[in-house]
Amino acid sequence: MKKMLIIILSLIGMITFNSCEKITDTVWVYYDETYCTDSWGKSSLTEKEKKNNIESYLDNLGVKVFKVKISEEGTPDSCFSCGCKSGNIIKCKIKEKDIDILINEGFYQ
Repeated sequence: MKKMLIIILSLIGMITFNSCEKITDTVWVYYDETYCTDSWGKSSLTEKEKKNNIESYLDNLGVKVFKVKISEEGTPDSCFSCGCKSGNIIKCKIKEKDIDILINEGFYQ
């Protein structure tokens, strides 16, 4: 009986550790937000809505997003048309293997 319990606990442990997703090979990518040409919506959305939209959009591309941050570190363009930069920088922590997908979407490292 004791042997059987040890075997069961060992199997459960092996299954648990094998199913854990490794996040050690992650990188941050950046995107200069525009006023209204971004694929996930306009810059006027609330930060929470924007983060949710970004995560959903990238998930649809097959990219796992671990963290999204939005900062006002950028320099806004002197225009206010749709393609002009708002001054917000979107930062996403992703798996390193997904960089090329996001580079094609206008992100940079």
